Amino acid sequence: MDKHTVFAKTDAGREALAQRAPGLLPRLRSLLIMVDGQRPAAAFDAASGGAEGAALPLLEQLLAQGWVRALEPERQPDAPPPPVPASASAPGASDALAAWPLPDARRRVARFINDQLGPMGEAMALKVEACRQEADLRALVPRIREVLLNYRNSATVARFDADIAPHLPTA
Repeated sequence: MDKHTVFAKTDAGREALAQRAPGLLPRLRSLLIMVDGQRPAAAFDAASGGAEGAALPLLEQLLAQGWVRALEPERQPDAPPPPVPASASAPGASDALAAWPLPDARRRVARFINDQLGPMGEAMALKVEACRQEADLRALVPRIREVLLNYRNSATVARFDADIAPHLPTA
């Protein structure tokens, strides 16, 4: 394993978070919450002690427990997707251009929640990841806004409304 390996939660990992598995120690739990299938191992170093390679031993423990899995190289993202131009979400713009597919939308919403709230947003991020239909994700949006407002502020809600909500798939 190297610092460029990208990890994703397994079903067992999501279950360990939801059930607060006894073997999931606080540092491992925090790291598991942040694992999103997009960021390489090196991106977690700051959260794991700051030193280069600090996250690797913790990720190895998560891997050994079966709570994460390494993505195949061809499935690992090379770079974040380019930003959607503001004109794509402007009134009158084509909804087909602005809407993300459901798996992408779930991932981006959960990542936004994790980035903004960290462990405090864990329960909401898990609910987002569990959505299997566009309508389920859309139904969570008011609660997501409420959680962001309660734990952060109205500026965070405004950022969610500007950067994420316009791109959510419609049912």
